[in-house]
This record gives sequence, C-alpha cells and structure tokens, in this order.
Amino acid sequence: MRVPGAVEMLDLWERGGSRTPIERSLELLNLCAIAEDPGVLSIGRRDASLFRLREKFFGRRLSNIADCPSCGERVEWGGDVRDFLEIDQGHEGMNTDGFMLDAAPYSLRFRLPNSYDLLNVSAYRDNPEKLLKDCILEVHEEGEPFDPGCLPEKVLGLLEQRMAEEDPQADISMLLNCPKCSHAWEMSFDICSYLWMEIDHWARRVLREVAMLAAAFGWSELDILRMSSRRRQLYLEMIRQ
Repeated sequence: MRVPGAVEMLDLWERGGSRTPIERSLELLNLCAIAEDPGVLSIGRRDASLFRLREKFFGRRLSNIADCPSCGERVEWGGDVRDFLEIDQGHEGMNTDGFMLDAAPYSLRFRLPNSYDLLNVSAYRDNPEKLLKDCILEVHEEGEPFDPGCLPEKVLGLLEQRMAEEDPQADISMLLNCPKCSHAWEMSFDICSYLWMEIDHWARRVLREVAMLAAAFGWSELDILRMSSRRRQLYLEMIRQ
C-alpha cells in the first residue's frame, strides 16, 4: 500500500467531485495500489482496504453524528477502525475459484458481488434477483447443467444468505442509543461515503492553508503542497503570531 502525497490527493479530490462514492473509492484504491483491479474485489474486501487506508490517512478513531429517528436529537458516536476490521477475520483473501452452495437438487458455484456489479445497479432496479444470478458461475441439477435464470426463489434466498456469510463486512450496521429518549436503532455505515467526506474536509483545509501561505510568502501552490504537513503548520504559526 502506497500513501499518496498532497498533490495526488488533491487531484483525486478535484476529479471525484462529480463521481459516485463507488467510483471515488475505486480511484482511491487504484492510486494507493491496493490491488491490480480493486473493482473485482468483493464489497467486504474493498471496504476492508478502505478502512486500512483511512487508518493510514487519518488514524484509527472514527467519529460522526446521527439524528435520532424518534425524537430528532443529534447523537454523537465514535469507533475504532480495528473494530470494523475484526468483522472480517477468517475471511481473508479472495476465492478466485468461487464458492459452492448445495441446495438439493441444485449445486451452485458462485462469486461474491463486487463494485462493478454495484455500478450496474440500474440494471437491477426492476429485477433485484438479477444481481444474484449474475454472480452465479454455474449450476447443476442432479449433476446436469441448469439455467441460473430458472432457479426458484427459495434457492436464491439461500444464495443471498450464503453470500452475506462469506462477505460479512459488505453490510455494516451500528447500534446507536439516543441519550434523550433512550430509543435504540441500527444505522448503516458506509465507509466509501464516510472516507470521502473526510477527504473533502481535508482538501478544503489544505487549500485554505495554501491560500494563506501563498498570500504571505508568494510561494506557488505546488511548492507549498510539496512541503510536509508539519512544515506548513510551522509557517502558518509564524503568520498568526
């Protein structure tokens, strides 16, 4: 894993403004050389990589706010990147041969959904089962080849359950409690959107620093960004004294 410099990260941030969270995440993973093609990683494997990147960029501690769905109270929550990574222990690596599911009289070999599948979500809007069927590599009924498109709903339900078991980090929920009304609820946590929000805040702060240093010393943006964060902060302290 390589950690990009400030210039690369700002270029990524600028390009990502009009892209979807999934597209931004794939470009970030490509920039950091996480995998030859991060788009084929399962959703859980992709998100585990994003959590590791987040720790490299911003540290282990996570924090955010949520509004209580019962009374509207703003609730602060915190967490640790390592806690989220523990969800996926025992599921390391990518099974390139696929997984097997026995649902007599059917035998299925399947792969896990990846980012490319989710980027095609519009194709599944009117037929959500198509996502599952597209992840089926082969099906046999009592030893004979069988059309995946003709599988009964019960078997597809078993397939969906098995996929969730094999990729537990693909769908993370957090249990929150409201201190005002004691309401408890589950909130889905999306590391793609969360990490981009942090990158956006970082980029805007760095650009403000660049503007201040350029105005004070006449340096170019590139010269300022090539400085270490520590050196930029020291110069900013001189300006503020």
